[in-house]
Amino acid sequence: MEEKESLLSSELSEAKSVIAALQAENDGLKGEIARLRSLLRSRDQHAMSTKLKDALRE
Repeated sequence: MEEKESLLSSELSEAKSVIAALQAENDGLKGEIARLRSLLRSRDQHAMSTKLKDALRE
């Protein structure tokens, strides 16, 4: 019985470690998504301002 509890405790500890690693990876990916979205927004704004400038020149 103690062996089974020890095994379960070990598996639980390992699972918690995996969960923590996945959560850290998830947080990193969320940050990367936010960074890329920001780049897309700034690119869109730049493109729109260029189109506006072109339109105003005509």
